[in-house]
Amino acid sequence: MPKTNLQIRIPEEINSQISQLSLGSKSDFVRRAIEEKIQREMFKKLEEQWIEALSHKMEDFKDANKWLKAESWGPK
Repeated sequence: MPKTNLQIRIPEEINSQISQLSLGSKSDFVRRAIEEKIQREMFKKLEEQWIEALSHKMEDFKDANKWLKAESWGPK
């Protein structure tokens, strides 16, 4: 995958924390952190879409049950 440079300014405290926590280079540490954040956000978005779709299915299911009760010949 082609790579591009990203220059950002971060507080010195965060830079120190990255230096303390990174096992390899700081660039690798930050790159992995960004990748993990992107994956979490993508998963969160998919999860929200799935929940939204399920909520519509549940409404359809509830409506279907109402129709079944309305159309049934037996006691309600």
